[in-house]
Amino acid sequence: MDLVRFINEKYCKLNGIDEQVNGGCIRSERSCQLDFRRWGAKFEANAQRPYFEGHEKDDVVKHRNDFINYFLEHKDFYRTITDGEAPAWSLPVKSRQRIIICSGDVDYVERTATASINIGSDAYFNNETILNQFERLFQMLEFKQHYKKHQIDIIVDNARTHTAKAYSLQDFRKSVGGHCTVDCIEYLDEDGNPHIIDCYFKDGANKGKSKGLVEICKDLGIQLPPKIKLEEIRELLPGHPAFQNATKLETFALKYKVNVIFCPKYHCELNAIEGFWYSQKAFVRSRTDQAFEKMIKLISESRAYFVERSIALKLFRRCWHAVEAHSQGQTYGEVFKLFFSQLCSASVQSHRRISNDIINDD
Repeated sequence: MDLVRFINEKYCKLNGIDEQVNGGCIRSERSCQLDFRRWGAKFEANAQRPYFEGHEKDDVVKHRNDFINYFLEHKDFYRTITDGEAPAWSLPVKSRQRIIICSGDVDYVERTATASINIGSDAYFNNETILNQFERLFQMLEFKQHYKKHQIDIIVDNARTHTAKAYSLQDFRKSVGGHCTVDCIEYLDEDGNPHIIDCYFKDGANKGKSKGLVEICKDLGIQLPPKIKLEEIRELLPGHPAFQNATKLETFALKYKVNVIFCPKYHCELNAIEGFWYSQKAFVRSRTDQAFEKMIKLISESRAYFVERSIALKLFRRCWHAVEAHSQGQTYGEVFKLFFSQLCSASVQSHRRISNDIINDD
């Protein structure tokens, strides 16, 4: 029906016809379906779940609730933003104060500390590239005077390049000398004290060989029953801090006393940096003449526009509003309808699939 309405609207506009007076449709829905077939369109079953169905999946909702609860519990430690046409920062009520940094929210200024990166395969970032990029950020944070005596929280997109695990129990074998892809295990105990467990023998008769889970359990102070099987060990260890599901990035950040928080999947409304990209794209697209030089110039101007209009404050305020709305039981669609646009609809209408079964060539 979207195509039917589009054709009808454009036809009436081009020919100066009043749609309401004319009545009916220039081209029926069935005729549009036949047109698609004649143009060579194919309608095949899609085994993949549509993107928009993922927002309310159980695992996504759980992650979203954990994310929201974390920020609501610590809200008094953050700078928040006042309501009204002229948003302003509101100082935290409690200390130690916390700073939120959104992944990508870094301004690299000429002749200051910066870094170059090597793009991974397929002209895209890989996990090692991301870790190197974050390491430079962590190192520079120490010298940021405004961040002194603050706890740093970094919100990161839930992308595979960010969430790669440092290791899992599947990387280990049971006995000495088995295949092992991990050199050492780094973790924090319940008191926050760091520990490092070597996965290879450094000396003795087995020097250079992997320890295996039985020997690693001895180093961790875990007593195993005799003749225990590998699968039984893997079922026993997930609760130990050394084998918690920490990502490489989270483990890496702990060295610099930085807290990494992954944004729930599909929830760009909870990450203010997404709004920055939207602002830049809208600015460039509305002014571009399709020339490369012009685009580069507009990208630079879009950053100045972002600062002049205080868009950052509005984005952070909107994120806090979204957090509050989700905590009150609002769904993803309802949150978008409330805070993002009056044109947003809670129901999805643009993902209609026309199957071959309902098309008749007669």
